[in-house]
Amino acid sequence: MQMSHSASSSTIEYKNEKGVLCICKGLAKHFQAWTYENPGRRLYACKGRRAGHGYEQCNLFGWYDVEKPHGWQYLALLEVRDTMRVQKKEIRNLREAVRALTHEAEMKMEDPISLVDELKDKLKQTRKECEAQEREVLILNKRSRVFRNVLISSSVGFTLVVGVMMVMWK
Repeated sequence: MQMSHSASSSTIEYKNEKGVLCICKGLAKHFQAWTYENPGRRLYACKGRRAGHGYEQCNLFGWYDVEKPHGWQYLALLEVRDTMRVQKKEIRNLREAVRALTHEAEMKMEDPISLVDELKDKLKQTRKECEAQEREVLILNKRSRVFRNVLISSSVGFTLVVGVMMVMWK
């Protein structure tokens, strides 16, 4: 089984812990690492102070949790991390699908006239097909009447011929 070595972290708030003040006089943010070596381990870091259009780094970094996770806790945290990643990906895919369907629905609703025109065209096409089927049914009814009349006529004619032949043989 191949282990991934990607790193990630999440910003979380710890209500019972005091914030760490950085040398830049900014309050350090609290994070939770989800790397292979430090799954679930809490840390604090400062993103720096604002300078112009960016930030100046002050490199404040520290661990709240002194020891690295180990044993069954380590394995459980890795499993949780992997589950969270799969769920985040599923959520992202579902959001994209919802966005696409919403966009498609909005596009259809933005131009109701073209939608009505499209439905009218489909209705005309269906009516033409229905009329063609009705004409075909009428033609088949006429043919069946003709065949029925021919069958009846030929049956009567055959019976007459057979009757005449029987009278002649007597």
